[in-house]
Amino acid sequence: MSAETDVLIVGGSVAAVRAAEAISRHAPAVRVTMVSDEPHLPYERPPLSKTALDGTLDLSALTYPSVAGLREHGVEFVTDTRVTSLDVEGRTVSTTAGDITYGAAILATGCEPIFPPMFRQLPDVFVLRRFQDAVALRAAVADRRKSVAVIGAGFIGGEFAATLATVGRPVTIVDLATKPLGRFGDPVASEYAALHRDSGVTLVLGDAVTGVEDAEAGRVLRLASGATVPADVILLGIGVRPSTGWMENSGLTLDNGVVCDSTLRAADGVYAAGDAVTWPNERFGATMRIEHWTNAAEQGRAAGINAANAVTGLAPIDCVTVPYFWSDQHGVRIQFSGFIRGDEEIVECPGPGGSLYLYAGGDTLHGVLAFERRAEFVKIRAMLRRETTVGAARDILSVGA
Repeated sequence: MSAETDVLIVGGSVAAVRAAEAISRHAPAVRVTMVSDEPHLPYERPPLSKTALDGTLDLSALTYPSVAGLREHGVEFVTDTRVTSLDVEGRTVSTTAGDITYGAAILATGCEPIFPPMFRQLPDVFVLRRFQDAVALRAAVADRRKSVAVIGAGFIGGEFAATLATVGRPVTIVDLATKPLGRFGDPVASEYAALHRDSGVTLVLGDAVTGVEDAEAGRVLRLASGATVPADVILLGIGVRPSTGWMENSGLTLDNGVVCDSTLRAADGVYAAGDAVTWPNERFGATMRIEHWTNAAEQGRAAGINAANAVTGLAPIDCVTVPYFWSDQHGVRIQFSGFIRGDEEIVECPGPGGSLYLYAGGDTLHGVLAFERRAEFVKIRAMLRRETTVGAARDILSVGA
């Protein structure tokens, strides 16, 4: 491991890889070192919850294709090494393998899953963030006699429940909320719940898990209502928190993540990218933190350019994005683009092949969510790069009808 580098990237996520790619293209003479606590080279994480149980999780196939070229270009990948502290003034990080001095740093450590204390000492309880998590979870559910419960009705839990249902495995999703994906409105919550129920998934909503008990027929979750749910294997999908503990004494502003300006600058010579970043997105005139792959990739590119510019003396660029996510469940693609505050009018747009919802703030279009309707969604997503109207989006739907 080099003790000195021009740009240090902390983390091995998509944001980290896109940052390295951007530096390689934008400033090929700049030396880059990427340090990650993962034992593997950077790999795609979305397939961990999406890959069918009768498919194979192949780490070599998941590894980002650009990694080989980046290594040839001179990017140094340091794996199985944890960064423990950051000295902003001294432009140095401490790691479990020694100190590294940098010209500019990019922090891309993302988020860590929430793992409540009641589950920590129990066997066959999993979160799903890393390759080894997915391997262990898939091994646990390989025994078809074991019951499976997913706690949390979000996308990670929903995707894994869908992989089980596809092969005929009973699975129950438990969530304290009465409406899954409730922030997207009642129509979306109802459609999402129906998608799971119609595919054979049992939903238990509006009930809290209060304990885990061993019963005669196997392990169960005890709920606040007094009901029980079979749970020999448990997947926790109840949310994440920014992985910023190692930054606490750095002097960086930490508030629901690493607080950055519009260029993703957190401090002099320090940039951040990915799920742990809170930044002002000028496209929507709002400060936000987004936990989705596409945003992390876009921020990684911007942070890479800006870190290289900091080293070479060029001006930074703003990071302006339109948030986007997708999820494949039960053979249906769910997509969202935009930014909603929660007070929008939801405009249902019936049509063949799926459902589509527009989120309106007056006549201004704030976002779009679709179950399938892929071609129409792509067109409206493109419109959202600039401020546009609900009427303009509806005109596109009318043309496609």
